[in-house]
Amino acid sequence: MTSDRGSILLTAVIPNFNHGAVVGDAICALAAQAPGADEIIVVDDASTDDSIEVLQRLNFEHPNLRIIKLTENQGAIAALNRGLQEARGKYVYFGAADDLTLPGLFEAALAELERHPKAAFASCEATVVDTDNGDTVYRPPVRPSYVPAYLGPAEVARRLKRIDNWILTGTAVTRRDLLLEAGGFDAEMGAFADSFVFRRLSLKYGCCFIPQSGLIWRVSATGFSRRQAADPASSMGTLAAAMERMKKDPVFPQWYPEVFERRWRFAIGRLAAEARPMNDAVLLRLSRGPIGHAALSAALKLGGVVGRLAALAWLSLQERPTSFVGLLRTSLSRSRLAAGPRARLR
Repeated sequence: MTSDRGSILLTAVIPNFNHGAVVGDAICALAAQAPGADEIIVVDDASTDDSIEVLQRLNFEHPNLRIIKLTENQGAIAALNRGLQEARGKYVYFGAADDLTLPGLFEAALAELERHPKAAFASCEATVVDTDNGDTVYRPPVRPSYVPAYLGPAEVARRLKRIDNWILTGTAVTRRDLLLEAGGFDAEMGAFADSFVFRRLSLKYGCCFIPQSGLIWRVSATGFSRRQAADPASSMGTLAAAMERMKKDPVFPQWYPEVFERRWRFAIGRLAAEARPMNDAVLLRLSRGPIGHAALSAALKLGGVVGRLAALAWLSLQERPTSFVGLLRTSLSRSRLAAGPRARLR
């Protein structure tokens, strides 16, 4: 698949570190996309398992696979940036070695981007599977649109004021030149690096949203983002760095850092409450004032399902993270879709 000028249209980038057992599944899912990526770049971050052997075997079956071997472990953000620099496509997709793209993701995203040349990227929904306990949820919890749509910068800002975490970077197909112009992924942002730059791009250029699932997103307690969320110093340090950057950047509305802080605190608290056992250190650090400290302490003493629900209820009241009307409407919309014929992303 090529652009009008005969150049490469789409590059898929996967950072990999010791995911030899699953990276093959991720590559096969990418290769099954129609249209597929012109090149699939795997940046191996000095894996110590059999990842390289697995990738070399896959290279025979998928000649568009490029393997970049880092000699020293540099972390996920460095691997993403290396992939961005190596990519030759007009558009680029950043996947994960343990996730699976669903049929139709690239077709739908590229169609929206061709229809809306001002958009920085097109993203959709994901089915999130917790590999530790088998739980399945759908993200984003609140849809910004119930039909495929281009949201201009002003529309993005209006939706971010009501709801926040609807930009799923693991489902996004992005214009490579705009991401390079933005400086790529900032290592100072840690696990928030991709979300930060995609929020900025959406506020500057607008983006497309497709209200159907295009990804099986596998999460676990040992994953990059959850490890950071479980570390109070790391998670709060990332929050402080992100807020400082947003306050200095005119692309972000003046009201956004405060709204983002509440939602970040809720997101970290939700992960801490859902951990087994609950993460006492993170929850207590997130409490606001003596009443908040007492409420979360009581939830921790209760423990179990009741304690988790109590902690989540208090965090929701304390941080007001999203639109509860939107939560209900999205839930009802997904229920109707599940009751009808299975829809393909397109």
